[in-house]
Amino acid sequence: MSGNNISYPIIRPLGEDSVLVEFEAKVDLEINRKARRLVHGLEQANLAGLKMAIPAYRSVSVYFDPFIATASQIIRAVETISTDLSQQEELPARLFRLPTVYGSHHGPDLDRVADVTGLSPNEVINICSTIRLPVFFLGFICSQAYLGGVPKVIQVPRHDSPRPLVPGGSFGIAGPQANILAVDSPSGLSYLGRTFVKVFNPSTFPPTAFRPGDQVQCPAVNEDQALAAGKKGMEEFIEPL
Repeated sequence: MSGNNISYPIIRPLGEDSVLVEFEAKVDLEINRKARRLVHGLEQANLAGLKMAIPAYRSVSVYFDPFIATASQIIRAVETISTDLSQQEELPARLFRLPTVYGSHHGPDLDRVADVTGLSPNEVINICSTIRLPVFFLGFICSQAYLGGVPKVIQVPRHDSPRPLVPGGSFGIAGPQANILAVDSPSGLSYLGRTFVKVFNPSTFPPTAFRPGDQVQCPAVNEDQALAAGKKGMEEFIEPL
């Protein structure tokens, strides 16, 4: 695979115990699928010394025990698996439908997104309530799910200055990206609503039910319905695809 005379994936040592694999540099579901398929292929290969492979939007960090394997061995394995990623399997995707209350103090940027896009607040809510956003990867803090696939019609830039604290469960967008905050966090995204379903539970393992490849939908409900949904575990909101 190539673009702009660059052949992908780019594979290079990241440190004495890790290798970085990079695909095309953009937020794209098919490119992310390559990363996830590579991870699955590595996990199924039972490579001596392999510790973990962690996907991001368009890359994979591969960690290994340098006393058991070398970077060259890991790179050769990555090259072999990458020759035909279309043949690699993926974990089955699931749909999470998380009841979300939009606007007011739960969605302080709803009017901003409406103004920037030329839509009404209700039109923004209708779009956000029906789209299904794929989980690209988990990272940052507390198994934060990084979402993508925001339609261009409601894409807006990040805030110039991040808010110092946004409540956990808040649903926000910026460009093609989106998130549902795992915990109270600073963020520069535009927040449209909030779900009270706990997407991070440190007393369980794994601490979130989200997996890369899953999809998330945020149907609009009133505040009472959102609060009632928050009394249930996120597993109760899973639907098969």
